[in-house]
Amino acid sequence: MMDIVVGFDGSPASWRAFFMALGIAQRERASVHVSFVYHVPVPASAGALTLPPPGLVVGQGGGQLEQQATAELEVAGVEGAFTCLEGDIASELEALAERCRADLVVVGRSRHPALRLGGVPRKLLAMGHRPVLVVP
Repeated sequence: MMDIVVGFDGSPASWRAFFMALGIAQRERASVHVSFVYHVPVPASAGALTLPPPGLVVGQGGGQLEQQATAELEVAGVEGAFTCLEGDIASELEALAERCRADLVVVGRSRHPALRLGGVPRKLLAMGHRPVLVVP
């Protein structure tokens, strides 16, 4: 059985990545580990107050994102779980993939049209521990 980790933040690119991971999981009889990583900006890590994004309560399973992802996993008939993490996005996805012994990490492309690859996919590829699928 194959394990897939997918980064998911509710953006259109992350939805495409999530659905791509679901399709692969259905074909390969794999499980999907969906993860939202709440990135703490540098000023916040130095003590400034920050609030989590709307629809997400860190520490309570991801709120609406968890409900949406779990519902889609169920509809697709794919085993999996949702995890809410905090820290550097690429590092946390890689750490989750290591814990799950994932065979593949799937992420969406950057939201910025000028960036063809984006920081998270670039960091994951630089780590080079497992295949990374970047979905446009």
